[in-house]
Amino acid sequence: MCGGPGAEAGISLKSGEIVCQYLDKDKYNVYKVLIEDNNWVALDTDTRTQVDKNDFSAVMAGSKVKFDAVFIAIHGTPAEDGKLQGYLDMMGIPYNCCGVMTAAITFDKSRTKEYLRPFGVLSAQSVVAKKDQDRTALAQKINAELTYPLFVKPNKNGSSYGASKVDTAEALEAAIRLAFDYDDEILTEEFIKGTEVTCGVIRYKGQVTPLPLTEIRSKNAFFDYQAKYEGHSKEVTPAEIDAAIAKNIQETSAAIYEKLDFKGMCRIDYILRDGQYYMLEVNSVPGLSAESIVPQQARAFGLTLTELFGNSVEACLSSSPDYADIE
Repeated sequence: MCGGPGAEAGISLKSGEIVCQYLDKDKYNVYKVLIEDNNWVALDTDTRTQVDKNDFSAVMAGSKVKFDAVFIAIHGTPAEDGKLQGYLDMMGIPYNCCGVMTAAITFDKSRTKEYLRPFGVLSAQSVVAKKDQDRTALAQKINAELTYPLFVKPNKNGSSYGASKVDTAEALEAAIRLAFDYDDEILTEEFIKGTEVTCGVIRYKGQVTPLPLTEIRSKNAFFDYQAKYEGHSKEVTPAEIDAAIAKNIQETSAAIYEKLDFKGMCRIDYILRDGQYYMLEVNSVPGLSAESIVPQQARAFGLTLTELFGNSVEACLSSSPDYADIE
């Protein structure tokens, strides 16, 4: 499943294309289900048909197809906030990523930090604001509690849509307006100057497994949309940082995966400064496009994309009581 109504639909379509391309066709009958607002369409070569949401099926080439499992490649709503997983749970259909509660927590950047802070996970100092707050009072609070430069971004969005690095108080209001274009709640964070690294985590052969780190060297002011998807960055995998620190970040990432009760894949982003690493956010449905980081890390770990995606499908099928029938 890919697409969705959010700003990240375009990235999701790229991820879905790569997943469909690399899933093993000798093992699976692969259908792409595209979400276009409230319209769900199943695609099979030249066939395009509506999905029956009453039982999550579609008539393809004259025959009714009931899907055994779902590989979710949707970034943003309705997957990274857990809504789609809630529907699939009601249908009794297994899926490859985290469940409703984990998605709901991690979609909210601020509350993810609050949840993980008691476990010793460091994060940047921040201010959260809702759209109906008085803007003058908000600016005063931000100026009183944070120092420049700082970041302003939607609290529940990804791919750096609506995110800005703000160097002066005069630029703050424009950054706030931009972030509110993408969400009704925004997060303003202190800027931590350091090395940005990210760690994918999967469950492989039954074990929670952190992948090799990627170091991100953005050519822009920060790792924005252009840096992520249009080549305005250099991504180095494995990261060229101290081996002991890299191991610590991997161990922290595996612990976060377990504390948040993850399934499937996730990716956790950090800033490293003076030997300390600060968590930026947790991505519950990481990008899987040709430019994305988790596929790079999987290859460095020794997995092909076919093996990575197959591992994810087999894990979700094994959770289904009908798995024996599917085999």
